[in-house]
Amino acid sequence: MIGKAYWATFKYYDSSTRKMAFKKRPVLIIGLADDDDYVVLPISRVTNRQHIDPKYDFEIQAVDYPKLLLKATSYIRTHKQATVNIGELADLIADFKSEYPDAYVEVIALVEEFQKELIDNAL
Repeated sequence: MIGKAYWATFKYYDSSTRKMAFKKRPVLIIGLADDDDYVVLPISRVTNRQHIDPKYDFEIQAVDYPKLLLKATSYIRTHKQATVNIGELADLIADFKSEYPDAYVEVIALVEEFQKELIDNAL
């Protein structure tokens, strides 16, 4: 499962309704939290350009990553880790780690850098 992109039911804040909502969105699985939960990174279009983090949002051009079946430029949000239960994972999209190994290593390096910065700032 680690390194694979899946469709998952994902909680998000809907600014138009000012409430939490759910939608099916692609995620990249980067770890196993426990027997039934996975650590994931959301893959998002980020329609408001002001919300793109130039350091930690890994840009994915749909044309460069065709196996992900994206309709537009999207971002792997390496600083927005979440945990999802295995029951929230739906369809496999692609084995990102195998199909795009160089990009996968870059994504994991960004996750590591973010985690280090997070811990350093916490101390």
